[in-house]
Amino acid sequence: MKAEPFQIGDVLKDRKRFIVPIYQRTYAWTKGRQLEKFFDAIEANACERTVGKAPSFPHYMGAILLCPRGKYTFGAIPVFDIVDGQQRLMTYQIFLAALRDIAKSMGGTSLAEQLTTFLLNPDTHLMKDSKNECYKLEAAAFDRTLFRDLINLDQGNLQNKYPNAFFKNGKIKESDTPLPLRAWWYFRDEAQIFIHEENEVDPITRLEALSAALLEDFRVIVITLDDTDDAQVIFETLNTGGEPLAAMDLVRNDVFHRAIRRDEDVDALMEERWSIFENGFWKEEVTQGRIKKPRIDFFLAHTLAAETGKEVLFGELYARYKAFVANQGFPSASDELDSLLKHVGTYLTLLVPEGAEPLADLARQLNVFDVSTAYPLVFVIAASKNYDEEKTALYRLISSYIIRRAICGLTPKAYNNTFIRVAGHLRENSVSRKLFASIFDEIEGDSVRFPTDQELRTAIRTRALYEAIPTPRLRYILGKLEKASRDKFDETTGLRNDLTIEHVLPVRWAEYWPLPDGAKAPPDYIVTAEDPRHTAIAYREVLKHTLGNLTLLTPSGNPRLGNLPFMTVDDVAGLSKRDALRASLLKMNQEIAAHSNWGETQISERADVLANRAISIWPHPSSISALTET
Repeated sequence: MKAEPFQIGDVLKDRKRFIVPIYQRTYAWTKGRQLEKFFDAIEANACERTVGKAPSFPHYMGAILLCPRGKYTFGAIPVFDIVDGQQRLMTYQIFLAALRDIAKSMGGTSLAEQLTTFLLNPDTHLMKDSKNECYKLEAAAFDRTLFRDLINLDQGNLQNKYPNAFFKNGKIKESDTPLPLRAWWYFRDEAQIFIHEENEVDPITRLEALSAALLEDFRVIVITLDDTDDAQVIFETLNTGGEPLAAMDLVRNDVFHRAIRRDEDVDALMEERWSIFENGFWKEEVTQGRIKKPRIDFFLAHTLAAETGKEVLFGELYARYKAFVANQGFPSASDELDSLLKHVGTYLTLLVPEGAEPLADLARQLNVFDVSTAYPLVFVIAASKNYDEEKTALYRLISSYIIRRAICGLTPKAYNNTFIRVAGHLRENSVSRKLFASIFDEIEGDSVRFPTDQELRTAIRTRALYEAIPTPRLRYILGKLEKASRDKFDETTGLRNDLTIEHVLPVRWAEYWPLPDGAKAPPDYIVTAEDPRHTAIAYREVLKHTLGNLTLLTPSGNPRLGNLPFMTVDDVAGLSKRDALRASLLKMNQEIAAHSNWGETQISERADVLANRAISIWPHPSSISALTET
């Protein structure tokens, strides 16, 4: 291995080709994170040059790791694979291409020709494949066409070829525009501002100063490998610190380096397997809990947890992947990637559930309750060879576990370890509801146990769920209970997305809702302990927030009902709450309206009805026979 410092101009001037291997990530530098600092440094040196000052010291731009592709052949252009540093090299070339376009537009033919020597190899008539060999830098497959256009086309032709990247006024869009094009445009705009600043130096001279600043004042450490060097180990070392790579960037390089050593078809590997992960969807940064990472890193963490049955910390993600691969002993990179790809469809459904399939139904619940910690367990179930009936039953058990614990007020803090533990057991033994049930038979403690039917009944009867469960989650529970109340003769099948939670016995009930003995409560509900109304008021205050007193209404219907009496027609509104509920299309509202009165007795009776439905929808693992229902 040789490591030497070179000026940028020395790296790019010779007749050679730098190839970004197919497995490298696409161009990722952005204005806010890298390009502004890069241009500011070049501009500062260019300013010194325009006033005749020599740069005080060279700027080092990090390392470029090159691996020669084969031995030297007479008449051929030397080719180097860029193991690391392609972001820097692409940026240098994009910058030079933007400067050359300005030079051409200003009639600076000589400067434009000089800059061309750092972008394109000369003597195309001596090349075997001039269409490709003319480019000094061959970008990764997903950037290649655009990168060549940035070298070949001027500003106007770029706008014509990529019209969706620009507003009608000609300004480039900062979102949904490929990063290489945004970089080219940024450099051109900033260079134009610099060269046209009002001073004694003419624009062409200032443009030459920008060019010289990059090519002469900035240096890189060029590390050239030989046959005995391990490119991947050096790559990992160079990327410890600095601009962070996603764990999957390291995984991709590792996979393809091993594929090359095995003499596998890396082009087919990229096209048929890895290419799915090059979609921008996977690179988008998302937040899970308090952690912000590219979506693909979360996918890798869930996959490793599913495949190993062990928790995976993000700081150890790449190391854990390497240990997983070593332990599995995959015969090929294709088999290795298949272990990831088999979970992609499940993950996409979990993130964006569509349709009425059991997995999509569970996914909607997991999204509402923010329980992505269940994903590894879902991966294991979905990837099993069981019949759909068994998978559906297991999905229902996951749903049941989360809903029951929410209703019973039990903490979700241990979900991560619990779901991974269950996933490991199922994977090592059998993916079955019977084993799932046996696992929870052995689990005790409030932080992990599966609430019983009786606990669920008691919580539905007595717990103030309106105050204890966030509104979207409580609305989800009520929606499921509504659907369970319907039969095949009901005209309504779906639920509106904008339904709101309504208290049948209102939160402010004193005006229209006397106590069971007919006595009225004071408007502020405050009475002394000796007052015979004290116990009745305290009991009603708790009961009004329990599930038995809650229902769903449209946003317009909810405020209209307000604190209306249940039976007596209000003079202003012209209807009673019972009339409004009877007119509702929801079955649960029609059931409530079937009562002639509404109070403590009716709330408790309805709670028992809802508890029976809840037990049916979200069964306990011991109820094996109930799990075959859909």
